[in-house]
Amino acid sequence: MKYIAIIDYQHLDHSLFMKSFSEAMSRQIGCSGIILHGDSDYTERLIQTGTMRGDAVIRSTRDLNHRIVALLADSGVSGIGVNGYQKKIIQKSGEKLRIDNNWIEERPAGTHLVLSNLIWDNHAHKIAPFPLRTLADALSEQLNRDTVIIFPVDDSEDVLFAKKKSKIHALAENEINLQNKIPFELIPPPKNSYMSSTTAFGNLPDTSGMHRISNI
Repeated sequence: MKYIAIIDYQHLDHSLFMKSFSEAMSRQIGCSGIILHGDSDYTERLIQTGTMRGDAVIRSTRDLNHRIVALLADSGVSGIGVNGYQKKIIQKSGEKLRIDNNWIEERPAGTHLVLSNLIWDNHAHKIAPFPLRTLADALSEQLNRDTVIIFPVDDSEDVLFAKKKSKIHALAENEINLQNKIPFELIPPPKNSYMSSTTAFGNLPDTSGMHRISNI
């Protein structure tokens, strides 16, 4: 199974979540994931040391890319870390985003890709961060990956992953709960999105414990 999983700003700075995330990936069977991320609150800490914001975002994102790969390795998960601008894998020209599909897909079997949202801006001739949800849409469309996984702001399982109810009003109430749990930077959610707990994430390729949210 091929999927895209997005780790948003808040979750990247949540050590317990990140540990659960990496352990979940170690339980997956026959999966090939693209782990998409940007920066975290680490950026603000760099700014406090005197680093300019633009430089802090780039440094923070690069460092996090290395950290995620190392965290996965600690759980026995093989991952390759790369920033989108490297080898110009992802380039922006005007409003168009060009992705080097061959480079992304041609990696050893069983190896996941940890990909940052730092892309190459051809117009500005520089590295630039790109919105996660828009990048996820482009990757999903161009790589034909129809499962994009996001995680609720508090990763709670009691409300999100309770047994489905048959009553219409109960389903509507659950949809409202899902809306409230989408990370701010992923609103509206990317196409083909599923909301998942780390427990359900570890059960892939079985998606029965996840909630489809593309219609929100």
